[in-house]
Amino acid sequence: MNFAHKYVLFIKGDTLDEVAEEALHLVYVFVMRALQEHRSQGRNGEYEAFALQLLAMLQRYRYLYTNPPQAPLPD
Repeated sequence: MNFAHKYVLFIKGDTLDEVAEEALHLVYVFVMRALQEHRSQGRNGEYEAFALQLLAMLQRYRYLYTNPPQAPLPD
């Protein structure tokens, strides 16, 4: 029996913008979780730099891909 984790994602949206917004939120969650896992295993390095830069970029530009009622204003 295969005990490997498998993920299946379904993203619903009425528009492409809604789908992109949901996908980017999921990217943020999964990259953050993967970064935590790498750190807990002591595997810091190039992935950590990549993940931190990606998370910072997603946070910085969140107002562009999040619907206005939820979007934080840029600093």
